Amino acid sequence: MDQSVVVHRRALPGGAPVAEIRLMRPERGNALDEDMLGRIARIAQDLAGEEALRAVLLTGEGRHFCAGADLGWMRRAAELSGAENLRDAAHLDRALGSLAALPVPLIAVVQGCCYGGGLGLISCADVALAEASATFRFSEPRLGLVPAVISPFVVRAIGLRRARRRFLTAEPFGADEAWADGLVHEVLPAPAMQGRIEALVAAIAACGPQALRQCKALLARLERHDGLADETDHARALIARMRTTPEAQEGMAAFLAKRPPAWAAASPDAD
Repeated sequence: MDQSVVVHRRALPGGAPVAEIRLMRPERGNALDEDMLGRIARIAQDLAGEEALRAVLLTGEGRHFCAGADLGWMRRAAELSGAENLRDAAHLDRALGSLAALPVPLIAVVQGCCYGGGLGLISCADVALAEASATFRFSEPRLGLVPAVISPFVVRAIGLRRARRRFLTAEPFGADEAWADGLVHEVLPAPAMQGRIEALVAAIAACGPQALRQCKALLARLERHDGLADETDHARALIARMRTTPEAQEGMAAFLAKRPPAWAAASPDAD
């Protein structure tokens, strides 16, 4: 049985049930592949049907929250036909959409690296917490790729102007900068994180459960007016096309070989 993503349930002191979706590929930095994304989508959809549930945590096992997309998956996808590649590109969108559609508050907790698709995951959260030492990066352009599927979720979270800055340089940035951008809501030292999580879920449990569900439904209704959901098909088609290009193949090969890609070979910043 696939255990790359697991769900844990517990009850708060007052009895309110809380679930935790945990990424469980620490040996790969919790890098996302099609199987993990399928499990995230199914777990989120199952949790959405639990009427008593009050909140969901999204966490990653090990040193890193999520290192982005698994390059093995990306390279496999590059060998698919156009139609197969387009279908494959839907895995990430379904996972993000299922998280965003949860009818209860979703709290993401970030440690270590949060790159690429991991930033899409936290952009779906209602509350995102980060350890002070966490690092972030929209790393796709460094590989000859585009943060296409995550873009509607990210732009909704931080706005177009900040997304331009991050997408078009692919520079790493720290937790304080992620807070300034609005990617995360709070930055905490690691020893303080668990206490803050408990305080947040207690605050949520103190609210009317149906009131919070109606808040989520209201926010989802308002989001429909921003037009970003209309970009889903284009975003899927774009990443499906881009990952089959020679540039992306060179970028991924260079990353795996730990060398600069051909387009950056002469740059002093190529590493």
